[in-house]
Amino acid sequence: IKTLTGIDPDRLREEQERGMTIDLGFAHLRLPGGTEVGIVDVPGHHDLIRNMLAGVGSIDAVILVVAADEGVMPQTREHLAILSMLGIDRGVIALTKRDLVDAEWIALVTEDVRAAVRSSPLAEAPIVPVSSTSRTGLDELLAAIERVLGEAPPRRDLGRPRLPIDRAFTMAGFGTVVTGTLIDGTFAVGEEVEIVPGGHRARIRGLQTHRRAFEAASPGRRVAMNLTGVEKADLERGMTVVRPGTIAPLSVLGLRLAVLPSASGPVEHDEAVKVHIGTAESMARGSVLEGDAIAPGEERWAQLRLAHPVVAVP
Repeated sequence: IKTLTGIDPDRLREEQERGMTIDLGFAHLRLPGGTEVGIVDVPGHHDLIRNMLAGVGSIDAVILVVAADEGVMPQTREHLAILSMLGIDRGVIALTKRDLVDAEWIALVTEDVRAAVRSSPLAEAPIVPVSSTSRTGLDELLAAIERVLGEAPPRRDLGRPRLPIDRAFTMAGFGTVVTGTLIDGTFAVGEEVEIVPGGHRARIRGLQTHRRAFEAASPGRRVAMNLTGVEKADLERGMTVVRPGTIAPLSVLGLRLAVLPSASGPVEHDEAVKVHIGTAESMARGSVLEGDAIAPGEERWAQLRLAHPVVAVP
């Protein structure tokens, strides 16, 4: 990402010292055709899956990164399953560290990757070998990203904007700032907003996308929102910025619950589960409404009773 954009998304000192992504990182680039694209860099390590889920929920396409010297890892398969459940069905596969292996090894790893994605939404995704060191393949990767995003449908504007918060911080001279990917509507400078759960009211003092100020932000954009009337201490990842009175937080959800075929066992009635939705996370108890359990590969009606309210829409 740093080689593509000039921006290092690993902003934490621990990330830089360990050479691995721990929390969400953010960057942006301008594609050859002029389109600006925001990038959310998510952790790959399976122990950090909660952070990955907080960043991947509202993206248009994915760059699935597989290191050529390591090949497909268990977390690669886990991420593919998550993308499938979220309905993210377009992307590019970047086969990185091309400079560390020979042509024969690249061919073997490419075959391994193609087999791993065969039953996933990325079954037909282009595989592009790249090297950040020698810059091999970067032009091809950018062209592939541009093609894939060109096929993405426009983001819906339902007049019901919501910004799931993935970061909240204080900036000197500005005050409270939250960031996220805007969904289902437009926000404008000067608007009153509500942060749910919690019910705090605030006003939008400023909006930025890719470090440039805008008077209004449209669906699908990465947005930094400067808020007045609310303190950073009142905000956290998992909350959502909405128009006042438009969306109420929920503690009970009725839904179709699908269990992955690769799951280690069934989801049973009254079992404790961890729920991720938007950028939020909550423990819950699940009630299976058809039978006593949902076996791997099955999908049934269920009800989730959450320990903490979340923002959810059909």
